[in-house]
Amino acid sequence: MRVVVPLAGPDFIRPDGSIKAEIVVRGQPVLRAALDSRPWAAEIAPERHVFVMADRPEARAFASGPLDHWYPGAARVFLSQHSRGAALSALAGVAMSVADDGPLIVDLADILYASDLKPGSVFSQDPECGAIALAFQSKSPSYSYLRLDHDGRVVEAAEKRAISTNASAGTYVFADASVYMTAVAHALRDFDRQQHNGLLYVCPLFNGVLAAGYNVDLAPVTDVVDIKQGDFQ
Repeated sequence: MRVVVPLAGPDFIRPDGSIKAEIVVRGQPVLRAALDSRPWAAEIAPERHVFVMADRPEARAFASGPLDHWYPGAARVFLSQHSRGAALSALAGVAMSVADDGPLIVDLADILYASDLKPGSVFSQDPECGAIALAFQSKSPSYSYLRLDHDGRVVEAAEKRAISTNASAGTYVFADASVYMTAVAHALRDFDRQQHNGLLYVCPLFNGVLAAGYNVDLAPVTDVVDIKQGDFQ
């Protein structure tokens, strides 16, 4: 497995000059609190992480300081300007992948949750599964959503539209890098319908996974803490 963490958005540096990834949640910087609590964390060595950041002095300092200490050997990619959304920023991290990497996880790392998901087991048991959506119950328009059919299968993903009560937990699991690339290609071809405010987010990429003939599994999570909502201590 490989974990790609897009940190290249304009919210990386908060209005007060602090770094979003260093916000302390439950006694830990949120980046570590999120990534180290994922159910697959023990299986993924630090060097299997890729962090994508905007090329700013604050990001460089963060990368050579806390990030190097927390995830030694992890790849760091710096973008000279903001991309057209996290789905495209993550491509810079996906470029570090190789054919035998197995599942690709794109983690926004700003929502904490509890889960016992084992991606490798899901994909090995179901060859038709192309991606896994981790989700919790909400109706807030601040999230992306997954709509299910009557058989409980994911049939649509949407950004900032509550098309269901299945809100994305900000972690997106793809069977491998090729599935991710296929989904991005679909989003670019269907940009007008897949974009939100001119940007391509990660969750709507599941529409491309479905269009390619794969299934998208829904994996419920619990104990959600979203730092974007300020519901942390």
